[in-house]
Amino acid sequence: MTFSSTFYAFLKGEKSQSELDAYRQAMKHINDLEAALQAQVINRPLDPGTGPWSRPKHQQLAMAYTWVARALATIATTLLDSDAKEDPDTVGYLPLVTFGQVKELYAQVPQFVHMAWEALANPRFQPQRALPLPLGPRIEAHGKCPLVHLKGIHAAAVALDQVGQARLGMYLQSVQASGVTPPDDVKGYLSDLAQMWARAQSKVAFSTQQLMAVTMGGNVTLETHEEAENRLWDALADHFLVGQFIAMPELLSSATMAGANATGRLIPQEERWFMSDPDAVRDLRTTQFGEQEIREFWVRKAWRTTPTEERYLAQTNALKKEGHISVVSRWSTTPFDAVYQTLQPVVILDVPMGRGTEFHLNMDENHDELDVGTPRFRRTSGYQEDHEEGHVGDPSGHH
Repeated sequence: MTFSSTFYAFLKGEKSQSELDAYRQAMKHINDLEAALQAQVINRPLDPGTGPWSRPKHQQLAMAYTWVARALATIATTLLDSDAKEDPDTVGYLPLVTFGQVKELYAQVPQFVHMAWEALANPRFQPQRALPLPLGPRIEAHGKCPLVHLKGIHAAAVALDQVGQARLGMYLQSVQASGVTPPDDVKGYLSDLAQMWARAQSKVAFSTQQLMAVTMGGNVTLETHEEAENRLWDALADHFLVGQFIAMPELLSSATMAGANATGRLIPQEERWFMSDPDAVRDLRTTQFGEQEIREFWVRKAWRTTPTEERYLAQTNALKKEGHISVVSRWSTTPFDAVYQTLQPVVILDVPMGRGTEFHLNMDENHDELDVGTPRFRRTSGYQEDHEEGHVGDPSGHH
């Protein structure tokens, strides 16, 4: 770090990355974990007549959590390396949005390394975090996103694609080496994987062209920067999820996804109210309070649904059509969605519920959690402001 880099960083309002160096040094623990997986799982012969899809569930969970740790570290480290390459005058310093994003991603790595070790060691391991996990949280720039940050996200998407290709190639080699013809459901998983991988790669390719346009476009608008940033992050998010499916293909089973979008999806701004209860839309759409709250909700989620949310939407829509659940109210905080009651025993997101139980999915900042009444929720009047620490609302009113 030189005086000139410190001076230029001060002029740009950038922050020293020294706090992040300890996180980066700790990444060697992922290498130790991957070496153990290679020795204890990947290099061990499969039982005769079986393929890699038959590995014990705890081993597949260990590989999936390892992928999550590696992917988070790859994105964070690539953001650091890209910034140093693209802005050599401020080496050792980062735009605030890059600093915040790297710290958020690095900080999550230890918990997934620990869970991977636990899963590898215990055949009875019960996952603490349901898979698949969405990428996040996403840190937003205040105002126009720095071009160096956009380039970093693009570089991270390319790097994650390369790591994922190696993982996919290794899995396909083990399928071929087993000499066993995969059953139809596994063939289906592999076809779905190929489709999702192609989609993720096409997003990276498209974002490359979009980034080039932003780079050469001179004084482009804030909206153009935001569009480029959203598409680049979306490409990253797809690769992050696909890597988990490679590690544990059974996550793609129809029973798990219930016909839902397996990777989540990007939501256009004009569809920002699509998860909201119709009564709430009627009350809040075009009002200052409603529009501010729903936009903040989607910004925190990077305008993207999670796989869990897609499962929940698919399951509740199907059960509503079958007459097994009905809407009884709407939640008082974003996204002002429906509160359901069960009309007979059902299972939602693998949670069994008896007849007469109310439930709702807390979707705050992608930390999806099913809220279940006892058997009903208490009621509140009107609508409430949401807060970053989580939902504080209850059902608002009755239908």
